[in-house]
Amino acid sequence: MITRSSVLLAAVSCGMLLSAAVIHPVHAFDMSGNWKGKWSCKGFDGEKYPDVEKNSTMVITQIGNTIRADIDGGFYCNGMAIPDSAKPDEKGEVLLISCGTDNVPMNTPEEIIRASVKTKPGTFKASFKGLSIYDDDNEVETCKYSHKRVNQDPTNVPPCP
Repeated sequence: MITRSSVLLAAVSCGMLLSAAVIHPVHAFDMSGNWKGKWSCKGFDGEKYPDVEKNSTMVITQIGNTIRADIDGGFYCNGMAIPDSAKPDEKGEVLLISCGTDNVPMNTPEEIIRASVKTKPGTFKASFKGLSIYDDDNEVETCKYSHKRVNQDPTNVPPCP
């Protein structure tokens, strides 16, 4: 039988856990800066085709666990960092969703990227390795990303509208 004291004890316990989470937030690795690398896609638009960019760039602005990215000068994404529980300042994963993504396939260029990230605190060295699904104008692609950070110069990628 549940008593009022059991409910009160549970409520107090939950409150203490929530306050501890607020006092000790998990900080993610820092992805801010300029990145260079490549991506390659396998596409289908009625026929199979390759799509490759060997000189890809990414500019990333990170505030807390929120990420904004500009890929190749004009393909904007918003996302989030998910820190590794054992080494939150060094590694984890990110989710990036291109601006304009909605529930209507082929409506606008859309992409969802999942990537693993490794950083070396105190230096600009970092790597980004990801997979994505991309669609646009009656075509679909599966892509692989591989980038390295080249500097941590200040960036200001705008959020999606």
